[in-house]
Amino acid sequence: MLNVVIDGVEVEVPEGSNVVKAAAAAGIEIPTYCYHPGLSVVGQCRICFVEIEGAPRLVTACSTPVREGMVVHTASERVKEAREAVMEFLLANHPLDCPVCDQAGECGLQDYSVEHGLDSTHMVEQKRRYPQYEQRRLGPEIAQNQNRCIHCTRCIRFTREISETADLTMKKRGNHSFIDTFNGEPFENPWSACVADVCPVGALTNRDFRFQARVWHLDESPSICPGCSIGCSIEIGSLKGEVKRFKPRLGTEINGWWLCDYGRGLSKGQNFRDLEHPTQDGKSITWGHAIISLAEMISQRKPGIVASANLSNEALYLVQKVFSEAAGLQVIIPIHKGEERSIKNAHGEWIHSESAHPNSKGVELIGIRTVDEEGLKAFVADHDVIVLDTSAHPWLESENAVVGLGGRLLAAIGRKLTPASKTAGLLLPSTSWSETEGSYTSSTGRIQFAGAAVKPKTPARPMWSIMAELASHFNLPLQAKNPESIFKSLAAEAPAFAGMSYQRLCQDSGLPALEEVSHVG
Repeated sequence: MLNVVIDGVEVEVPEGSNVVKAAAAAGIEIPTYCYHPGLSVVGQCRICFVEIEGAPRLVTACSTPVREGMVVHTASERVKEAREAVMEFLLANHPLDCPVCDQAGECGLQDYSVEHGLDSTHMVEQKRRYPQYEQRRLGPEIAQNQNRCIHCTRCIRFTREISETADLTMKKRGNHSFIDTFNGEPFENPWSACVADVCPVGALTNRDFRFQARVWHLDESPSICPGCSIGCSIEIGSLKGEVKRFKPRLGTEINGWWLCDYGRGLSKGQNFRDLEHPTQDGKSITWGHAIISLAEMISQRKPGIVASANLSNEALYLVQKVFSEAAGLQVIIPIHKGEERSIKNAHGEWIHSESAHPNSKGVELIGIRTVDEEGLKAFVADHDVIVLDTSAHPWLESENAVVGLGGRLLAAIGRKLTPASKTAGLLLPSTSWSETEGSYTSSTGRIQFAGAAVKPKTPARPMWSIMAELASHFNLPLQAKNPESIFKSLAAEAPAFAGMSYQRLCQDSGLPALEEVSHVG
């Protein structure tokens, strides 16, 4: 560790830290544009100038490693004057279109121009323009407004160093240079929308979120991506109860600062719902009636239970308690491998998915039996069936499931109606991913917290709540008032969760599972 002094504040930082990180440790923000903690350092925007005692000239904080005993000044008159000059150059050609720019509210240029810029300009010449690259569709996910670009090259470095696709480059030279793909083809790779995240201005923006909401109106909630078993950390942005976007949240051990386009696109389906109220034989019923009917169905028909690796650890724990231990029923969880997804963590290591479900690892740790598609077909062919998630497996959503189930589907729980679920006598609405709070286990073995971003607009209930009420009909002595109390019981029984608390799961990248077990209880 090294001891440095920044603006009179003594801090201890690891060797190899640059001045930007050291200042952050001291609670001091140094403005940056070209610098990003997940990308290589180029030191070309110069906005991060600082003064170091003993150095003859100002240095860029991003490219300057700290030394033992270094004394840094981030707000001296020399620094202020230099930053004002840099800001004037950056704004010389930049359009003053903040009111219509989709980056407003998250724009580094907008923020730092107020704090570090001038209140006037020496610019009298006509501003540079890129008419052919203004409001251009650069690719399926990205809109380009080249007039706003400050040539920080973050986007180029992302495609070279993180996605390793090398799609983007800088064409032409000097004042006429602009961002484009090498061959002029559409910009498209599995992580292309990340360039909108790293762009510090409004030059590259996400087409799906473009003009959907002003970011200062959004409520941001920490969660994880439901797209596969990797479990990338995300922020869910919502407005007036509707989900507007998924955005990556720093998860050091899993996804770093990144999120794939597939996972990001899942936000679009969060507000969709087919099933709004509990129904029995096509008629709306109350939740009280629905739970009683479900309990009677379990006691009298002894059905097989098809659960889901999309459910939280808390819900799976109650599924095991209610159906396996109290009711003595067979429970299976179908696992679909799906298309392999990949992401880089903050250490530059690729993480690959093992399944298409966010909690297939949690199923393994809790000890519920898993099957593949053939095992699922064989199971439903031999039982009356209750399905706890209509989207538990692609086969269950297909027309083939109607034939495979053969009229034996007694009840189904879910958000979407499927051809098979329409044949069930009892239908119960469950909450969407963004309406559900709980913990999930990444295929990397890390247990993470996902918060509920919005409240359901219908009587839909989260699975843990349905299971908790059902448990009372079987006289199970469970503490199941909320996910936190359920997790406490789970942590007391399962070695993999031992010693964990619900609050600690909110840490960066969650907590590592301690041990794999074959059964809980």
